Amino acid sequence: MKNGKITFFATAFVALSSAAILASCAPKYDVKLVIYNWEDYIYEGTDEDGNIIDDSLVEMFEDYYKEKTGQVLKVFYEGFSTNEEMYQQLKLGAIKPDLIVPSDYMIQRMANENRLEKFDYDSTTGVYGEVLSNWDEFGSPYIKERFAAETLKDGSSFLEYAVPYFWGTMGFTYDPEYFTEEKVPTWSWEVLWNNDSYFKKQFSLKDSVRDTYVAAIFHVYKNEIDALDENDPNFNAQLSAIFNRSDDATITLVETALKDAKAKTVYGFEVDEGKDDIIRGTYHANLAWSGDSVYSMDSAEEARNPKILNYALPVEGSNVWFDGWCMPKGANKELAQDFVNFISDPAMAALCMDAVGYTSPIGGEEMWELVNDWYAAEDEEETYEVDLSFYFGDSIEEPAIINIPLENKGRQFDAQYPSEEVLNRCCLMKDFGSQTTKVEEMWTRVKGA
Repeated sequence: MKNGKITFFATAFVALSSAAILASCAPKYDVKLVIYNWEDYIYEGTDEDGNIIDDSLVEMFEDYYKEKTGQVLKVFYEGFSTNEEMYQQLKLGAIKPDLIVPSDYMIQRMANENRLEKFDYDSTTGVYGEVLSNWDEFGSPYIKERFAAETLKDGSSFLEYAVPYFWGTMGFTYDPEYFTEEKVPTWSWEVLWNNDSYFKKQFSLKDSVRDTYVAAIFHVYKNEIDALDENDPNFNAQLSAIFNRSDDATITLVETALKDAKAKTVYGFEVDEGKDDIIRGTYHANLAWSGDSVYSMDSAEEARNPKILNYALPVEGSNVWFDGWCMPKGANKELAQDFVNFISDPAMAALCMDAVGYTSPIGGEEMWELVNDWYAAEDEEETYEVDLSFYFGDSIEEPAIINIPLENKGRQFDAQYPSEEVLNRCCLMKDFGSQTTKVEEMWTRVKGA
């Protein structure tokens, strides 16, 4: 999840220190499950105004577990603000969760450090055990294949340690009335280094070194990237090798590039407020995660003074990311996997996707119905056809073909379901490893420049 605040459900702890209070009270439950997740990253059973209209997904799972086992389950649901905060809290022992939801690079770090339990998954056959039957049946074949190919230091797959929960890309949310096709014929990372005064201070970047680093990588190695052959079966692997460079020379080049962009086009750095600033017109392009971009586009249409915003992935390529369910060492593996299986049911996944706005890796009829309710064109509209068979596979009975209104091209649907061609130009971030300190020091200098 790409976000910067902390929140708690009604079922949550009051604070990390509340464990001491709970210990002094006689428990009124037979078993507990502790979940450590991001803000606004699950179905809470509330409407847009925060009014309770339904049980939350957490409460639904408690009821399901009682019906299934006869035991009273209490889910303690805690929030964290960043991957780094979550990581530090676990290292300090301040919280001992059964489930966490880190991002891809943090999953890599924690698995490499032997901090995670393995799921019931056979990496040789690609088959999950019965405890994860919903994910096995309804998980997107594309997502499974994409992330099974990502390996850790010991050669094991990401999918041994994580079950994807939400995923997305990173691109620009922009105002097409300001950045017209005449001004920006093709969206490229090079817009951030445009010398035209029209572009000055019109972009916000992420106050996250791992994300903003990406923009500079595509800039400093543009010629090398442009020389790659997209038709080469190894294209994505070759691009990923460049994308994840963090040697000393690259860090120096990235620092110079980011300082240059900051002096030219960059209004500032943000984590969460950019999705609203772009609506207000504080600037006219925001480097955004796809789910936040969908939020901005939806909110702009519903504003008192409605406006249209678009989403563009730079032509050179970008980041594809995912957040996944993981079990820290010492977790109640059986109960944790039961919850992951429950939330991987298409009906539950559709509730969460509808509430959160990011793209679920789950297929199935309920998810396909939701996608069509959101995006399918009316009969009389001019449309373009999209085949999502690569994504939904055989999880639905009918062909996964949808017609989208032509006027919505480059907007919400394309942000949530990019094509295979676009995704081939997107890479997964890897942990900086031993270079982390040097990268963080570079980032401090960039922000202070």
